[in-house]
Amino acid sequence: MSGDAHQNGDDLSNPDEGGETLAPGPGTESPTPEGLCFTLYGKTDVGLVREHNEDNFMVADLGAASSPLPAEEEFSGSVSDRGVGLAVCDGMGGAAAGEIASQMAVDTLFEMLRGDGAPKGRDGFARRLVDSIEEAGARIFLSAKKDRTHRGMGTTATVAGLIDKVLFIGQVGDSRCYIMRNGRLSLITKDQSLVNQLIEAGQLTEDEAESFEHSNIILQALGTTQQVAVDLTFVELRRGDRVLLCSDGLSGLIHDGAIQEEMACVGPLPQLVDRLIDLAKAAGGHDNVTCIVADFDGDALEPPEEGAVPFYQQYPLPRGRDGRAAAGPTLPHVVKSMVPRAMPGKRPAVREMASDVAGPVSFSWSTAASVLALFGLAAAITIVSAGRRASPMTAATAPPPPAYVDAQIPVEVKVRAALDSGELYVNGRSYGPLLLDRAILLRLPPGSYHFEAREVDGTRVGKDLVVEPGTPREVVLIPSTD
Repeated sequence: MSGDAHQNGDDLSNPDEGGETLAPGPGTESPTPEGLCFTLYGKTDVGLVREHNEDNFMVADLGAASSPLPAEEEFSGSVSDRGVGLAVCDGMGGAAAGEIASQMAVDTLFEMLRGDGAPKGRDGFARRLVDSIEEAGARIFLSAKKDRTHRGMGTTATVAGLIDKVLFIGQVGDSRCYIMRNGRLSLITKDQSLVNQLIEAGQLTEDEAESFEHSNIILQALGTTQQVAVDLTFVELRRGDRVLLCSDGLSGLIHDGAIQEEMACVGPLPQLVDRLIDLAKAAGGHDNVTCIVADFDGDALEPPEEGAVPFYQQYPLPRGRDGRAAAGPTLPHVVKSMVPRAMPGKRPAVREMASDVAGPVSFSWSTAASVLALFGLAAAITIVSAGRRASPMTAATAPPPPAYVDAQIPVEVKVRAALDSGELYVNGRSYGPLLLDRAILLRLPPGSYHFEAREVDGTRVGKDLVVEPGTPREVVLIPSTD
């Protein structure tokens, strides 16, 4: 049914490494701590333009229910050793195909996330989450292959799962996950979209992105190919954290700053979700809008450090028993900026995907073609919904030679600052707070970067660095004594 809801204690910092934020090691097993509480609420709305709702969502206490929690009902409880699962899926495919794809996704996600029993620690839960997303994509793909009327259907998937104080997020597409902490909203997923790749490659500015005519093209979705590359990230929650999962029916229309204001001011979750949906409608409401909000609290969680905010960081999932590599994106990654993103100018009412459907396209941005080649989008997903006529990526999408691919593999860069406090900027974009003797670990594609620490009093310390393929680097930002 369209729009239905389907709904331990180790610190991740390593004091021996200067307190930098790192993922727990392979095989880490920690019991689910007592006193970790949650309150969940989710809702989906058709919006003001669409005739039917292709969004679906899931909210689930994986240890207490044999089915997802009911739609539009607030639910509170304690986290069990099976964890808590949340998911937003934004379907595409025209007619009823989009809602079929998103429904199949949430059904599969719940089935596999719950499993036959509690997962074996963090790695077991993270692997289960990735497997559930991959299985959902495979089932949708096979279903579309069998039924011609569903050809081209697919769905985005932003899936969050909490186990042992650690929130894992699996990302495919451009739905989003945010965390509100210390009064600040942080985006902790990365849009798998053409416009985001162009911005991160330096080929498009935030201002130019507002009027970019192909801002609605996404690069990956469940069901469009038999396999997908899940971008797996993680955050250790703190007491009082508020988590938001949403479709681009909200994030594509509303400034992050406006979302932050509502998240901070509106207490009751049902009222907050209604307010966010109303904002999307007031901005045009041309897409389905889905929001899940979750509050986490309890003595099991550490209180947030003053000024600290969560940020995008990948989880290095060990190889599975089948020998598969750790989950991760097929496209080069950089850490997502934590600065509230500018609201797109006038986004189209539909989202498109890189497609091989007949009908050539001529991008108005000469740089777009080169960036598409850079990212090897000849292997991009092929899907277009009825009424979402995507244009093909043509000659510019030839795969780059192997040496060029190697040159795009992200490299670890550790950043430290001899400052009492401040914020890190890389090439002019914020990457979160800096604390004395506490490093930030980034993964950046090879290239030239300007690292800058900015203090509240206006002090700025900068350093230029060339990141070379396969060579981890460390940047230390020290104020001048002159």
